[in-house]
Amino acid sequence: MNIKSLLLGSAAALAAVSGAQAADAIVAAEPEPMEYVRVCDAFGTGYFYIPGTETCLKIGGYIRVEWKGGDVLGQDTYGFDDEGRFAFGGGDSWNTRTRATVKFSTATDTEYGALKTYAEVEFQKDNNNGGSTNLAHGYIEFAGFLVGFTDSLFAGGYIGGGFSNNDYIYVNYGDTARNQIRYTYGDTSAGFTFTAAVEDSSDANELNADTYVPNVVGGVGYSGGGFQAFLVGGYDGVVEEGAIKGRINATFGAFSAYVMAGWNTDGDQLNDYAQWYGDWAVWLGAKYQATEKLAIYGDLNFMDQGVGFDTDTAKVEASLGLDYAVVPGFKIRPEVSYVSDFSDIAGGEANDWGGMIRFQRDF
Repeated sequence: MNIKSLLLGSAAALAAVSGAQAADAIVAAEPEPMEYVRVCDAFGTGYFYIPGTETCLKIGGYIRVEWKGGDVLGQDTYGFDDEGRFAFGGGDSWNTRTRATVKFSTATDTEYGALKTYAEVEFQKDNNNGGSTNLAHGYIEFAGFLVGFTDSLFAGGYIGGGFSNNDYIYVNYGDTARNQIRYTYGDTSAGFTFTAAVEDSSDANELNADTYVPNVVGGVGYSGGGFQAFLVGGYDGVVEEGAIKGRINATFGAFSAYVMAGWNTDGDQLNDYAQWYGDWAVWLGAKYQATEKLAIYGDLNFMDQGVGFDTDTAKVEASLGLDYAVVPGFKIRPEVSYVSDFSDIAGGEANDWGGMIRFQRDF
């Protein structure tokens, strides 16, 4: 009886141990909580939180392919003659370009407002060089201040440019980028704004390379409904000359237009802000959104003759083009340009017409 009880007890003990081991074998550790990428809608569409932080990130860019040709936009359109004077070379050839641009935007809420950064890098290949990499923009924004490299306030940084993206040869509205420290008070989307900056132009020409004198720019603006008005002034501390430029924008339904005028304090020389060749320049532009996919635009520019010209006859540049959205994110832009006779510039020739077609995929 005792032996039987002992055997039964031993069997029960073995079963209990085996059961405990079996139970231990199927117990799994708790999985770590998975952190999904969260959408950040506080700063607009396309942002998401960088995992593990409260910083929002947006990545975008575009691929652009251009074919240009003719006297105005051809590969050898303009350059310098043997005596170092700016002159037409007579284009009448193809000029092709492919550009890949990547854009990075970040934003974080702080007790003093949003802390933002923006960077835009261009990788470009032209038909007449081996390719290039360029930092188009790179700056920090915080509490109304902007520090870094971007368009000058005098150009696209505040007052804006034309509807055409062509580089105008003579009636240039000042499409320049500079390292700068800028302060803006107000919101450019509504009401009054004030902005001022000190800008470094040492990369613009050798004359400015060895100096402690910065350039100074200031501007005021008003925006209300479909109407905007801007006035900016810039002073080149090395040349000790400057320029003033004013602009009015208006939108009426599908139609938008602008008029802009600039004055150079000394039309016999260029400075960092008066990039046109004379005392004054006028820019006009209009755009009509014909359909959801098709927009028609045009620019017409005038200037008096100053630097390098033998007469005081006003000159004209013009562009007419289409923006057609084939599908969302993919546009085709054909454009034709005209430049009036600049043959009286030293070493120049009379060249008038050019054309361009652009394919661009935004993402």
